[in-house]
Amino acid sequence: MKIRSFPIVIFVAAGLLIAAGCSSTPTAEDLDGTPTQTPSPSDSDPAVDEEITQEEAEDFTVQYRDRSIDLHPYVQGFPYSQHMPDLEHGFLLYFETTPEGKWLRHLELDDEKEVDLTAGELVHEIDWSTRSFRYGQYNSVLQKFIFLGDEQNDEIFNIYTLDLDSGELEALTELDYTYGFGFSDDDQQMGYVARHGSSEPFNSCLHVRDLESGKDTELWCDDGGDDRLTWTGVDFSPTGDDLIVRMQHDGDRTRTNLARFSADEPGPPQFLLERGIQHHSIWTIRDSYDGEQLLYVSSKRGINDIYRHQLGDDESQRITELEQDITTARLLESEGKPPLLAVFLYLPYGTIMELRDPDDGTVVWSKQREESIRIADDHAGRAVLSMSSVRTPFAMELADLRIDRGVEFEDSDGQIRDSAAAIETRHFASVPDELAEQLTQCEVERVEFATFDEVDGETRKLHAYLFEPKEQPEQHLRLARITAFYGGSNRFGTAHQIMCEAGITTFSPAVRGSRGFGAEFAALNDGDLGGDDIVDLFYAARWLEVERGFRHYQIGVYGGSHGGYATMRALTFPPETNDHDDQYQFGFGISHAGISDLLHFYNTSNIPDWLVLLAGDPETEQDRLRDRSPLHHVQRLQSPLLLTHGSNDSRVPVDESRRFAEAAQAYGLPVVYEEFEGQGHGIDGLANRMRYYRAIFDFLESNVDQRLRDRAAAH
Repeated sequence: MKIRSFPIVIFVAAGLLIAAGCSSTPTAEDLDGTPTQTPSPSDSDPAVDEEITQEEAEDFTVQYRDRSIDLHPYVQGFPYSQHMPDLEHGFLLYFETTPEGKWLRHLELDDEKEVDLTAGELVHEIDWSTRSFRYGQYNSVLQKFIFLGDEQNDEIFNIYTLDLDSGELEALTELDYTYGFGFSDDDQQMGYVARHGSSEPFNSCLHVRDLESGKDTELWCDDGGDDRLTWTGVDFSPTGDDLIVRMQHDGDRTRTNLARFSADEPGPPQFLLERGIQHHSIWTIRDSYDGEQLLYVSSKRGINDIYRHQLGDDESQRITELEQDITTARLLESEGKPPLLAVFLYLPYGTIMELRDPDDGTVVWSKQREESIRIADDHAGRAVLSMSSVRTPFAMELADLRIDRGVEFEDSDGQIRDSAAAIETRHFASVPDELAEQLTQCEVERVEFATFDEVDGETRKLHAYLFEPKEQPEQHLRLARITAFYGGSNRFGTAHQIMCEAGITTFSPAVRGSRGFGAEFAALNDGDLGGDDIVDLFYAARWLEVERGFRHYQIGVYGGSHGGYATMRALTFPPETNDHDDQYQFGFGISHAGISDLLHFYNTSNIPDWLVLLAGDPETEQDRLRDRSPLHHVQRLQSPLLLTHGSNDSRVPVDESRRFAEAAQAYGLPVVYEEFEGQGHGIDGLANRMRYYRAIFDFLESNVDQRLRDRAAAH
């Protein structure tokens, strides 16, 4: 085994070009109006690091086989990420990654002009590659930007204020973890959920803080009981007298509820919905709570729908009957007109944009786009749309809600209908066309392939994207990598394009448990982590063999976090799992921040409830969790495996990779391990990103290609 540990030079690469899929359960609308994510192990696009010279820092070339690949267009061509528009206050915050670090920039918006991201002013001298940023919102009382972040890439999330004029940062909280926050309509009050402790049972408390006086009131603590606070948005009534948050029952992420608290008097929650009902996802629609009723999204029917709930009623009224999952639901208002509900629906190959009547859910306008689209911000009938697709990099459009204007649209039955409302868009910002052409190195195809089980008497088929190089290598040197988890997303991935330029194919399937195909499909691996979802990968590999002519030893599996676990699990899979009598001999694996021991993960991770939902109860199912742990089957590893991990990771602690590497070393198995001091769940830095790709290609050249050549020579 080869082990390397590097001192750290920290950074984050341009986010819009990173294939960073965090597929986790939407729980409540966050401050930019999209569903917040219940943190889960997630596929990231990590980067590797070591001390470098200035000459190395300026060298963007990587060598692989006979190809020289210039990474500059990918990592520096469009170095902007995490765009945070604020239409009400007229500014855009975003990050720029340079060889020196990652910097926060501020740009005054003129919504009549396109955005010039090169013109943004530096907010302060803080290198944001040394800390994490989750989300934020401007507060008019403090006249500062309030955000959730950490200070050492360790996910000890707290609430901070940022003065956009001076760049000064100030911590508002000093907590072990913060689930989420939100403001009252007048920005006077801030509600937030604080978690105390480093392991189960946590004690989480709901607070309200008067931002002008600084007075902080603890409303209620769950004491680690059966009804718990969790990741959530905070929705105040218009008067600020009470607020709504999301809660969890019995330690089950899917048995959730909406709870009402008085903002003035501490006391227990008043649950709005029936306790114990399974909502695989649930969140309130921002600005819909008027003190008497609210709109919320729930997947209790098996697919997302929108419900209206009147306080005091036993039942909610469902106002939609959807066939696709919701990615964004927002109330849009035009001056002097009743609000309309903007609902964006997920398609594996695009987005359906709808306007609906918020009273009865009737569709009044609809349009389908090929991009994946979300609302980044909205105000006074205008919205900023953020979008990309597998074929096109990032873009932003400015959308106007038009009412009392005759338009036509095609409904779901293909009928042309008249409407008095529409969303009209125009270009706002994007990757320049010349650069977009440089970045597009793959031929992309959307496919379906059969897996092992049946649905309604027919063989289940899984959605996938195939990214093939425009210039293929010789047959005996072809390689393909399969996304181990969180695949199938309709988004632009830099890593896919770099691999295509290197002559490597990527196959990205949406295996069971993936989001966007309904709650039933998303729940297929609940309690079965490392079971049938891994067998789906075997069928993906066999599709590559049959349909694209790959041999099994040319096909690898890769992923980050949950995907890193799936990678290790796929390479050590006991064939008797779930009585399948099945296995697949992959040619290689690449795992970042993967989980190797589920019981150890439960005792050390900051998201132990994820494991309970996906794998089982560690208190009563220890033997089963041990059997589903790659560490306990390490001796089955036969193929080369690259492991990477950050030392400060608290979502998937670094010992998960360390222990697997040590165990593999004891058996003399082909594992390369690289650890990055000071890094968290993701690894940041331009130099690190370069080192990451060099490490990947070095691993493939040294550990995988030689096997290919040996086989070719033998035949």
